Amino acid sequence: MSRGNQTKPGRSHAEMKLNLVQWLFARLLRVAALACICLGLSPFAYAQQAKTYGSPLDTLMSTRLWADVPEAKDFVRETRPPPESLAYQPVTGTDPERPKPRTKAELKDLQDELERAIKQNEETARKKLGVKMPPRPAQTAGGQ
Repeated sequence: MSRGNQTKPGRSHAEMKLNLVQWLFARLLRVAALACICLGLSPFAYAQQAKTYGSPLDTLMSTRLWADVPEAKDFVRETRPPPESLAYQPVTGTDPERPKPRTKAELKDLQDELERAIKQNEETARKKLGVKMPPRPAQTAGGQ
C-alpha cells in the first residue's frame, strides 16, 4: 500500500513546508560557502609562479632577503670613533704553531723505529708466555 507523495501520518502541512524551507536554506548556505571559498582562493590561482630554473644563489638574489640599511644620522657619525683607530681582536684566536711536514727520509726512519719496537714487544711477550715460534719456511727465488 504505497502512498506516493502523501504526507506521513501525524505530520501537518506546515511541518512539511518548514522542512522544505530548512532544506533549501541549508542547500543555499552550502552553495554560498563554496562560492566564498572559490572567490577567496582565486588570487592564489593567478599568482606568479616562481622560476624553476637557475641556481640557489639566483633564487636568493631575486627574493631579496636583506634590508636596505639607512644612512647613519649626523649625531651617530659624530660620536663614532674613526675606523682606523678601532683595534679589532680576532674571535677565533691566533693560529697555533704547527710542526713542519716530515721528509721521506724522516718518515722511513720513523717506520723502521716502529717496526723495531713491534719486534721487541713480540719477543718480550713470547718470553713471558713461553711461546716458541715455529721456524719460518725458506723463501724461494720465485717469491712463493
